[in-house]
Amino acid sequence: MESIGNLNKIGSKWGQNLQASNLLVINYAMDEKSQVFSHQIELVNQLSPKFDQITVLTAQVGVCNTEKNVKVISFDWVEGKRVSSLIRFLKIFIKTIRSEKFTVLFSHMTSVQSAFISPITRVIKLKHYLWFAHTSNGILLKVSRLLTNGIITSTPGSCPLKGSKVYPIGQSINSKKFRKKNSNTQPIKNLVHIGRFDPSKNIKEIVYEVKKLRSNFPDLKLEVIGSPSSDRFKDYESNVKAKFDLEVQLGWLKFTPHIPRSSLPEILQTYDCFIHSFQGSLDKTIVEATFSGLPVITINNEYRKIFGSWNLTNKGMNNSLKDEAELLLNLDGSKRQSEVDRRYEVAIEQHELTGWIDRLVSILKSR
Repeated sequence: MESIGNLNKIGSKWGQNLQASNLLVINYAMDEKSQVFSHQIELVNQLSPKFDQITVLTAQVGVCNTEKNVKVISFDWVEGKRVSSLIRFLKIFIKTIRSEKFTVLFSHMTSVQSAFISPITRVIKLKHYLWFAHTSNGILLKVSRLLTNGIITSTPGSCPLKGSKVYPIGQSINSKKFRKKNSNTQPIKNLVHIGRFDPSKNIKEIVYEVKKLRSNFPDLKLEVIGSPSSDRFKDYESNVKAKFDLEVQLGWLKFTPHIPRSSLPEILQTYDCFIHSFQGSLDKTIVEATFSGLPVITINNEYRKIFGSWNLTNKGMNNSLKDEAELLLNLDGSKRQSEVDRRYEVAIEQHELTGWIDRLVSILKSR
């Protein structure tokens, strides 16, 4: 399967063991209860031993427990009020870089803010890297590529840009939090999808496919866990739930709101399989399911490039969700377990948090 650019060699390539320094992080939320961004606190805390001081400019502060050398400043980004939010952010950013000396800036998923401050960081010669793991290729990303020191992403196909300024370093999953299931040899019955209840996640298509699969596999059940990421997607959620109200009444389909991220590892243990239909960048949820020892049914080609298809004789890159599901459901239990174990080892090698932090720091501290 495709590796992520010889990940274990990245440290030596981009520089290691450089003197500790002061890091400025810009992110969306320092909130342990955030459905989308709860992992951003963990990543900042994991970075804290690598730097003398970390200052975080964040759009939103909630339940926030940080290490002693981490300072958090909110710029209070308000959805739907981009202009006033951007002006407020720029004022706070300029005040922060005037009052403190930083050696590097890491914009974590904040492509809008990164683009607008990149001319400033370029002029003052502050090293500036953007984490971007999305397939859209807008003007803001192009500005960041031109004016920052580089774009950091998860996999080569998770960023539309290519070249020497693009650094794929894998996903950042804390394997200590995800307990691997001991056995997957029993017939698969309980499917789960966890993630934002947004149109891009193709939840309606997932339910349709499971409904069709039940004609040959009548014991299949599906639970969809998640809430819309913003108010504009609430109509989508309502429409999908109304569409499948009968299936919910029949008992094989269940919709559950967003759960705290801290509950995710234990929740995953109660299911037989993770099903997923987002096509684009490598989705973190399916890697987390792989760390939990669950077989994953997905059409996500970034995942299939790394972990493979359930057609074990070839990559199966063109398989539909139905194809992948039927291949898995018809697979011998021992072969399924062997493949799950292999995928787990790939996940540990390429997407474990410790290695991700080391690779990121090597880039941030490179000369």
